[in-house]
Amino acid sequence: MDSIVAEVSRVIARNDTERAFQLADEAIRDGLVHPILFNARAIGYRAQERHPQALQDFRRALTFMPNNPVLLNAIGLTLTKMNRAIEGISAFDAAIAIDPNNATTHSRKGWALVAAGRPDEAVPSYERAISLQPNHADALAGLASIAARKSQRDEARNYAQRALAIDPTNATAIVALAMIDISAGQYEDAERRLRQLLDSDKADAHARGVALGFLGDALDGQEKFHEAFKAYEHRNLEFRRIHEPRFEGERRAVAFITELDNNLKNSDAATWAARDFAPASMLFPREHVFLLGFIRSGTTLLEQVLATHPDVVHLEERETFPDLVPRFLTNRDELEKLANLRGSDLAQARDLYWARVNSFDVDYKGKVFIDKQPLNTFNLPLIAKLFPDAKILFAVRDPRDVVFSAYRRHFEVNPTTFEFLQLEDAGRFYDVVMRLADTCREKLPLDLHEHRYEEMVADFDETVRKVCNFLRIEWTDSMRDFGRKAQEREIRSPSAGQVRRGLYGDGIGQWRKYKSELAPLLPILAHWVNRFGYSLD
Repeated sequence: MDSIVAEVSRVIARNDTERAFQLADEAIRDGLVHPILFNARAIGYRAQERHPQALQDFRRALTFMPNNPVLLNAIGLTLTKMNRAIEGISAFDAAIAIDPNNATTHSRKGWALVAAGRPDEAVPSYERAISLQPNHADALAGLASIAARKSQRDEARNYAQRALAIDPTNATAIVALAMIDISAGQYEDAERRLRQLLDSDKADAHARGVALGFLGDALDGQEKFHEAFKAYEHRNLEFRRIHEPRFEGERRAVAFITELDNNLKNSDAATWAARDFAPASMLFPREHVFLLGFIRSGTTLLEQVLATHPDVVHLEERETFPDLVPRFLTNRDELEKLANLRGSDLAQARDLYWARVNSFDVDYKGKVFIDKQPLNTFNLPLIAKLFPDAKILFAVRDPRDVVFSAYRRHFEVNPTTFEFLQLEDAGRFYDVVMRLADTCREKLPLDLHEHRYEEMVADFDETVRKVCNFLRIEWTDSMRDFGRKAQEREIRSPSAGQVRRGLYGDGIGQWRKYKSELAPLLPILAHWVNRFGYSLD
């Protein structure tokens, strides 16, 4: 035992991760148990991007050394790479409580907060890392990335250049500079930076995927559309390779929605129409609004416009039904139970929703409260039963622009966004979501207003006035100034950069530039192009 542990320790000290993994794996398979062996094997698994196995071994090592900040740090890193950033943040916090002066832990916590969609909260973590270690390249690069996404070009450039002075190959800093170039229309400079990064071996698989996506944007800006599409395609293949093992053996989102749609079709509309709803008190919103439709349909734009109104509060892209979906939507019997929900059971379900909303510190009392989550379309049966007086803003945009935008933009990969990594999958996903939406409109008593992105761009005032009338709020001229006000807010959506630009028509008809590349997609979407009144040619 002692000899093999000593040998593994020596190999780790030489940074020979592969050899340390081989020795540790053989020893563990032979029945040896030691935290150094589990740690060495976990590091090897992580290098192979086998994160679930790495997490298991890091946690086994932690059972022997429960207050080890290095292991807690490794667990936080692994959880975040597995898209479990909230758990990762908790692990980093535990490590910080034991060793508060470790700059790398603070930097990694900042990274996890960004991954969790909380970039403003990440800034103090990065700044703490820099105060402890002024030459911490990853923390400087993290601040550069946050500033670049907010279009704070001078600040982003400063942080990125400081990071690259320390680590000239830092992928996050290079991508941040490319983002600044793209936002300034300097597409050739962005392409040059990104190709140099991609031609090197300094970027891991995730960083390569991110760089390929921005390379596509740089090429798009130069009207090299075929090359741009290839970059998006390669980005998605990279992410699919990384994340596909996470979803092996699980029911895909398309299958879940298709089954839900079929179950709802076979249900009794009269049962859904039965109401059991106590009058709202002062503790609840004046109006309860769900803004939904499909990702990239203009929900963020409309949300930010409405957020300028003094009577409106909003919750942006938070999961407010996670406790209720598995209880009521996963099979026919559960859906039937939801349709018949009454009395205390119904009140309890509502309380679960409001408890979740309250955890995000939203002061909605007496206000028009907008719960904006594009894919709450899945949850329309829950919304209809729990909140029959709620108003539904249903966002519509040309399906071809919607699906292509979802395909080309970067999302944190989860069971839903995984569907965007292949073109035909993205089209089929849109198709089943819209079919479910139509079934919901047929079966459920919904107070729904259809809001069209293109109409808003063509006639902002008239289109937004219609939304205001639907929500029973007064139009205010300040709503035209949403772009400037959005620059002051944290926006979780990938649409943040576009929204901060204000109102523009560049997003209309983007699919036409890629018509030949999108040929496999167009037949899948033809029904919805016609259904929503867009031209097929």
